[in-house]
Amino acid sequence: MMDTYLDSAIIVKLYVKEVRSSDAIGLVGGCSAPYVLTDWQALEARNAIRLKTFRSEISVAEMTQSLRAFEQDIMTGRWVRPPYNASSIEQKAEELSAAYARFLGCRTLDIVHVAAALVIGIKGFLTFDVRQGALARRVGLHVKP
Repeated sequence: MMDTYLDSAIIVKLYVKEVRSSDAIGLVGGCSAPYVLTDWQALEARNAIRLKTFRSEISVAEMTQSLRAFEQDIMTGRWVRPPYNASSIEQKAEELSAAYARFLGCRTLDIVHVAAALVIGIKGFLTFDVRQGALARRVGLHVKP
């Protein structure tokens, strides 16, 4: 059962060794698989992994291995794409932006992720992003850490 939405930065930490990877692994370990995966999460996670190569943080081989592991986990059902209407998520994101962006300073994709969790009906939210976490809390999601 999908009970928690993972910010894409958390997803990246599961597939690429980063400073807070062990923290992310511990947080995700406390959730039940399969994990929800939207097109926005998948795109942002894949792009972040590719950017690590551009920034010389990981090698091309490490990038390829990380992306392959992510795709394998999708194929084996660790990640599941729930049914959702993208327009509904975009509309909810616009509502959240209008209500909170000027107070919390959230980036667009951070708002989209919170909107997706709300529209899909997920109650838990994992993020290390302070602003995104503040938004998620404001709209009633249970945020960790």
